[in-house]
This record gives sequence, C-alpha cells and structure tokens, in this order.
Amino acid sequence: MTLVLALAIIAFAAGFHAHWAVGGTLGYSVSLPQSADGTPVMAHRLPWWRPAAGGVTLCLLALALLLLAEAGHLRLPLPPEFVGSALLVIGIAFVCRALVPNVYVGFFKTMRSTRWARYDTRLYSPLFLLLGLLILWQAF
Repeated sequence: MTLVLALAIIAFAAGFHAHWAVGGTLGYSVSLPQSADGTPVMAHRLPWWRPAAGGVTLCLLALALLLLAEAGHLRLPLPPEFVGSALLVIGIAFVCRALVPNVYVGFFKTMRSTRWARYDTRLYSPLFLLLGLLILWQAF
C-alpha cells in the first residue's frame, strides 16, 4: 500500500510538472516561492522555469522506477545497493525539505504571507513529508 500511495503522489506531481514544461498554466501562479510582494523569488531565472519543470518530471519518473525496482516489480541495470542508497538519500532530502527551517519552504518557513506560502503549508510540505516517509519505508 505504501508503494501505491508513493507512486500516486509521484504521478500527481509529475503530471503537474509535465503540464508546466509544455506550456500549461494551471497552478502556475503558485508554482514558485514568492517574496512579500508576490513576485517569484528567483524572477531572474524564469526563462529556465519550463525546462526545469521538464527536468523535475524526468526526476520524478526516475524516482518511480527506483521505487518499483526496490519493491521487486522492475529490474534496473543498477546494483540493488545503489537503488536502496539512492532511495535513502532522496527520502531524507524530501523529509528535510518539509521540516528544516527556511525562509520560503517547509513547515517552519518565516515568509508566510504569500499565496505560495499558503499552498506550501497546506499542500506541498505535507506531500514532501509524506512522500519522504513513504520512500524511507520502501528503502528499508
């Protein structure tokens, strides 16, 4: 059941990132951390936003493959130790993204007044925490 839930979250996130990568706008306004005035924190990097969304899509799909391989549903040309170690590192990174204090992201962020911050508190950080824990569960 943990594998199915993890794969569902990954599919949901990959779908949004793929949508943005090909020019979609659904959810665009809350897809990047915002400063107090509502502008994206990294406005100078906006030209790279769509290619980066495509890269995130590919990384999420690779994560799904690693989870399937760890569960024994898929054979990858990688040593099992590598798959387990990669999942351990990714799981820890996702949990840290949700829990480590930061200005713009995570449960303990200091910038809380923007639309992005509300979405991060109610949706993104809980999903990162849950997915991180599910990945760690699979890794062990």
